[in-house]
Amino acid sequence: MVAFAFGIIHGFGFAFALRESFQFAGDHLLTALLSFNIGVEIGQVLVLILLVPALALFFRYGLAERLGIIILSVLVAHIAWHWMMERGGELAKFPFPTMDAAFLASVMRGMMAALTLGGLVAAVNGLVQRWMTRGEAEPQGRAAE
Repeated sequence: MVAFAFGIIHGFGFAFALRESFQFAGDHLLTALLSFNIGVEIGQVLVLILLVPALALFFRYGLAERLGIIILSVLVAHIAWHWMMERGGELAKFPFPTMDAAFLASVMRGMMAALTLGGLVAAVNGLVQRWMTRGEAEPQGRAAE
């Protein structure tokens, strides 16, 4: 569920960058963005539905699982390296921000948002832990003397 929610949020950012490319969005940009995101998520699920059984069969009859995982990891790392270098080249075209008051203020806002989010996550985690342990028997105190 967390991965799905993150995918939807990330997809909105990606789709927002492509908003000029949507052909029939018209006045319904939100509907077009949501449809695009759901389509991407469905595509990912379909790839997993096809790929997981195929890999299971391949690991069972074709190649040892440990070796197969190493080979697949190397392929993924290789593709990621090329994507990183390509995007790094594009990023290098932009000037580095100057360290002025506006930049430092935006950094401080980002840090405050990260701290607030971290505090909320810690609070929710504490509540969930308390809720999960509520049904367990509480430890006994010192024995009566």
